[in-house]
Amino acid sequence: MKHIRRTSSVLFGAGLLVLAACGSDSTTSAAATTATPTSPAPAATDAPAVTDASTDTTMPMMPMPDYAAGMKLTLSSPAAGVTVTDNTVPLSVAAAGFELSCDHAGKPLAEGFGHYHVLLDGALVDMECTTDTSVSMQNVAPGEHTIAVVPALNDHAEVMDNETEFAFTYAPTSPLAEIADAATTGDPSIKIVSPKPGEVVNGDFDIVVEVSNYDLNCDLYGKPGLFGIGHYHVNVDSTSGPMMGMMTMLGMGCTTTFHASTVGLESGSTHTLIALLADNGHAPLMPAIEASVEVTVG
Repeated sequence: MKHIRRTSSVLFGAGLLVLAACGSDSTTSAAATTATPTSPAPAATDAPAVTDASTDTTMPMMPMPDYAAGMKLTLSSPAAGVTVTDNTVPLSVAAAGFELSCDHAGKPLAEGFGHYHVLLDGALVDMECTTDTSVSMQNVAPGEHTIAVVPALNDHAEVMDNETEFAFTYAPTSPLAEIADAATTGDPSIKIVSPKPGEVVNGDFDIVVEVSNYDLNCDLYGKPGLFGIGHYHVNVDSTSGPMMGMMTMLGMGCTTTFHASTVGLESGSTHTLIALLADNGHAPLMPAIEASVEVTVG
């Protein structure tokens, strides 16, 4: 069987055509579709659109490297068919055939390294690199749902042949209060406070941001879009190409500090770190709201 890869379950751009831009070595692709936006609440100023994370889309399909077939995940808990009464669903995941590494995410492909994506009802929640994680049920209706975990390469291409999914019933004992649109009237903005322009970084380092007029929320990853609420993505060197530069995304941030690493970057090389605001469905706000800083790898 020829293994194919889905670039991501992420929905980039409200109402934008998702284009399969896989490169000259691509031999297969899937038809592109549009993402359906969620109407934002009225505001005093024009605001970037948000998308519905539950929108079903067909993503670009491209050949996988041969080693991807051996990237497997085992979901040991919870059991399929379980009834969840808490407001989070804990997951216990084991990887075989590759090492879980967030440090390599957004960097060049490297055999033996990758991470996995967690999807709730088919919508991307987050990328993960640990064996134990959880999914918040914030703004999720009680009833039948599915969670899937799928191996991903460093460029976030998903090994769909090795996806593992389970169904469960969400019956909360103490349901969470639903989060609604933010009451903000200013224009959202993001600024990189650290590192400073021209700074030398080496090994593990922190990217510190300041966000204004936009509420960062971890629990709403992968949930329907809300006005004035979301998170940010951190990319290296580019936000262009397939899926607004998903292939160079280091990760997602929902606090003002993002932990980064120079693993996979050549010593002495210069790179641009980019932080861009995204909605709950991981679509960058349109027009793009981003900040960047150039650093050198020590």
